[in-house]
Amino acid sequence: MSTTLHTQIQKNSISQIEKKLNVSHKKVIESIRRNKKASRAQIAKETGLSTQSLTRLAQHLMALNIISEHSKVEGLRGQPAISLTLNKNIFLCVGVVFEHDRVTVLLDDFNRDNIFRECEEGVFLSAKKAISTAITMLDSLFSTINKDSTILGIGVSISGFFTNIEGQICSQQDPLGWSTVNFQEVFANRYRCQCYVENDGNAASIGFSLTKTGGALKSFFLLLLTLDIGGGFVSQGRLVDGAFGNAGEISVLFGSSGNMPKPTIGSLQQYLSDASGIKATNEDIQKAVDTHDPVIDSWLISCVESMKYPLKAIQSLLDPDTIVFTGRLPLELQKRLSENIHISSPSFGGLSAPKPNIFVSETKNILELGVTSIPAFYFFNR
Repeated sequence: MSTTLHTQIQKNSISQIEKKLNVSHKKVIESIRRNKKASRAQIAKETGLSTQSLTRLAQHLMALNIISEHSKVEGLRGQPAISLTLNKNIFLCVGVVFEHDRVTVLLDDFNRDNIFRECEEGVFLSAKKAISTAITMLDSLFSTINKDSTILGIGVSISGFFTNIEGQICSQQDPLGWSTVNFQEVFANRYRCQCYVENDGNAASIGFSLTKTGGALKSFFLLLLTLDIGGGFVSQGRLVDGAFGNAGEISVLFGSSGNMPKPTIGSLQQYLSDASGIKATNEDIQKAVDTHDPVIDSWLISCVESMKYPLKAIQSLLDPDTIVFTGRLPLELQKRLSENIHISSPSFGGLSAPKPNIFVSETKNILELGVTSIPAFYFFNR
């Protein structure tokens, strides 16, 4: 679990149904959620629970209408196995993604099936404008939610750093505006549910940790390559975010100079603009990628160079099993970066320390997946 909960947990907002669950119940639910459906044998293997305990837990969860038995699926041997699935609309997760160029509000079922998505594109450099836009969409969303459903909370993602343990955050675009926002008052009190605030790197890391691939890794450092660079470190399924929530702020290792390209959409847009003399659009970026514009090659070479020190720092300080690339930077460019990056490791007497693997996640909209996974993440870890 995160070392710092960026919310003050209110026990009276923990739902009645959750109060009937213990850690073992949640292990079963988490295994089913990761796999969409899972047999009892598969759950037992993933959780370490005995067959007897699992039978009792499954019966209790079915009695609470949280899970159901699914149609039979063929096992490797013997009789067909019956899989367990999560029932729809029992637990719901709300998400708000604040980005410089858009605000997105989401509602996901616990199966990670999207129920509601509304996105407002524009220029959101003002905290007041971004918050107002989100509230309008959230008001509309909450008016549609069935009263019998349990909302696990609102996950909030924003680029920036935390100024204190209560979850107030400072974003580059409007430092004074964002740093005075009390997310608990704005969201938790208004909608009467928990509110969890994370910077975008941590939000994406949480989302990836709850996927089947992410859950299988002992540890990973995630690089979120979007308009800027975010990062987050997950070890043994737990987010490591430091005393104030600011661990993983990898962008500071790229330096403050704007001359050295870095693997972000903003950097690529500026590089193409400088080369053509005309401000590049998102369409120009995609066209340059599709046509294999040599300017892209030049930019990639520079990015590989600029990433050497940050990646070396990640390896030396954290020793992750895997470094994950993801985000809005075109997937083809992420793959080309991963293919050309070389991470050196300490070597003495012909023996070298293990190097982290580089993995490019093809999960689309990782921030949207991540922000609605934040309430689920804390559900499993509280």
